[in-house]
Amino acid sequence: MSTSEQIIYNEDDIVESSFEYFRNKGYPYPEIPIHVCMQEINKLTNTPLDKLIKTNVAYSVPDTYHRHRFEGHAIGMKSPIETFKDDKSLRKALFMTYKFNKSITTQSLSKINITNGTQACSNFRPGFACYIYKTYCKYDDVVLDTSTGYGGRLIGFIASNINGKYIGVDPSIKTHLANLKMAEDLKFIDRIELHNSPVEDLDKNLLFEKCNFAFTSPPYFCKEFYADENTQSHNRYKTYEEWISGFLQPMIEFQYNSLKDGSLNIINIADVKIKNKMYPLKEPTIEIAEKIGFKLQEIKDFALQNRMGVKTKSVSSEPVIIFKK
Repeated sequence: MSTSEQIIYNEDDIVESSFEYFRNKGYPYPEIPIHVCMQEINKLTNTPLDKLIKTNVAYSVPDTYHRHRFEGHAIGMKSPIETFKDDKSLRKALFMTYKFNKSITTQSLSKINITNGTQACSNFRPGFACYIYKTYCKYDDVVLDTSTGYGGRLIGFIASNINGKYIGVDPSIKTHLANLKMAEDLKFIDRIELHNSPVEDLDKNLLFEKCNFAFTSPPYFCKEFYADENTQSHNRYKTYEEWISGFLQPMIEFQYNSLKDGSLNIINIADVKIKNKMYPLKEPTIEIAEKIGFKLQEIKDFALQNRMGVKTKSVSSEPVIIFKK
């Protein structure tokens, strides 16, 4: 008897049926109920410290609230929503998903993000954020995040269980409201303070010496388009020089004024390549921070797992710059 796998429906049948399904249902946004979100956060809380750096646990929690993340895109690329709306691209993504995963489920369309020039805006992994908070924070610390974004660091803070307070700043109205809703559903609303504003528009002394720790991952100049609002830094500052002076410097000044003496400020930032041109971001960050008064402690690169489906032995990393006031 042959040991080869027997099938009733071939790949074309499955892909075409799934195409019709997704066309009728719409984009397969990650969507998990509140009780599952809670369980994911519990799981993240109990993940060993050395495993937090690479884990994707709880990644779908903020995505459940931030559907608009899939409307964002890297510069010169399409958003997942744009690709989904194109029949040819959707079929290609379904074929790729089936070949890689050996299945297509109601929530599985993993290859939509890399089909035909597609690149979604990334969210910060809650696991890595949880690692940073558990490693560098003290119990009851008040932490500052000057680029709250799609809530990855907020979920990491909740999972860290340091019992402090999270203060976040973000200019996007959709993002701000989504983070408020997420915190409310997860019964954490009394432990957060969110400001819906560009950080450079806030009074530099708004949080004067109120915070014990700062940790953020700001936009990498104009690498990713998170929203169309005029308050976004890539819309406000059209040149690299304008972005450095108009956004990056005021952000670091706000962090400095908000922190108590002796506090750490961790910034996840790296040089970025845009349209075949490299833009230095790490060195300007260090230069500005030291000029303002921060002391550079160290620069660390945290090795992460390879991207799913990428056939390479190289390993991506998360660079962080650690300062002290």
